[in-house]
Amino acid sequence: MNKKISLGQIISTRRKYLHLTQEELSDKIGVSKSAIAKWETDGGIPDRDNLKRISEILNLSVNDIYRIIENTDGQSKELNINITRDVIAILESYGYSVIQPNENDTNQ
Repeated sequence: MNKKISLGQIISTRRKYLHLTQEELSDKIGVSKSAIAKWETDGGIPDRDNLKRISEILNLSVNDIYRIIENTDGQSKELNINITRDVIAILESYGYSVIQPNENDTNQ
């Protein structure tokens, strides 16, 4: 069974884990509550500066976020990861090299 996880799900799950409302998180970041809702429903992604603030507030590094996406269910080779080109660009702006798996290679 393939399980998808997105940046929005990570933000939403971690925010709830820390008992923050969307409004509280928006106040801490300095954006509107609707921006948080948009990110959490994958209607958009935070820019680099907001992603940095999110990672600090939610106590997650960009590396942690990448690891969560990669290791869902502990079986990254069976994941169908919902990661957009914009998220890849943000990860790459932090110095990460994102390699897309070859769909024909089942050993990934």
